[in-house]
Amino acid sequence: MSNIQAIVLDLDGTLLDSDKSISCRNYQAVKRCFDSGIHIIIATARPPRAANRFLEKFPFVDYMIYYNGALVVCKSKQNERHISIPMEISRQINQFIELRVPQSIVSYEVNDLWYTCRPVPDSQVAQLGIRSNDPRPQVIDKDDMSSLSPTKILVLGCNSWRDLCDQFGDHVNVIATDDGVLVQIMHKSASKEKAVQGVLSDIGVKSENVMVFGDDYNDLGLFHMSGFPVAMKNAIIELKNCAAHVTDSNDNDGVAVAIERFIL
Repeated sequence: MSNIQAIVLDLDGTLLDSDKSISCRNYQAVKRCFDSGIHIIIATARPPRAANRFLEKFPFVDYMIYYNGALVVCKSKQNERHISIPMEISRQINQFIELRVPQSIVSYEVNDLWYTCRPVPDSQVAQLGIRSNDPRPQVIDKDDMSSLSPTKILVLGCNSWRDLCDQFGDHVNVIATDDGVLVQIMHKSASKEKAVQGVLSDIGVKSENVMVFGDDYNDLGLFHMSGFPVAMKNAIIELKNCAAHVTDSNDNDGVAVAIERFIL
């Protein structure tokens, strides 16, 4: 497929295997694409501190999209675009969650710092992507939390995420990932697809010349805007239904399998 000029890669469940590592085969396939002149773009829900440790093997990646599109960084231009949720809206969301699902745990990502009012129990750290040696969110006072304008709000154990959509859908994007266990909330104008469209405009690539890899709900918008969306075998059925191709799982080098078949 000589018309592919850019590849967009999700991390968790896609480029990363279940052990949160990048296989040699996946690395080699991506590196060969870059060496052939194809732009490599990373688009993840993770914050910079949690994504960059995986990207040490990819120093050639120029554009990185974090927080589902709320932060876009270009290394070569040394600039970034950051979109946060207004303080008043985040307060209303927090109050809504406290009333509807008081047992849930709310945390704020703010410019690569992480805060919460309640400690995350050991039984739930994995659901936030926290490994044994990773730092947990800093516990702060509720009043301090309410004074913040978060880049992203994370909610664990919220089964009312559809009600959040209904109540605040004019202001924020609400996405339930990891089988609905984790709810991610960003500013309405922040999404992976909008961030990628901005990057494509910068580098002069049309969306029909883009191959996208993903596995979860936050990749749906990307699949609809790209020319060749590839769903992982472990992806949600909604992605598979709108994919141009379903590759192998993230534990079986699915990214490399598709790249080798369609590009290399």
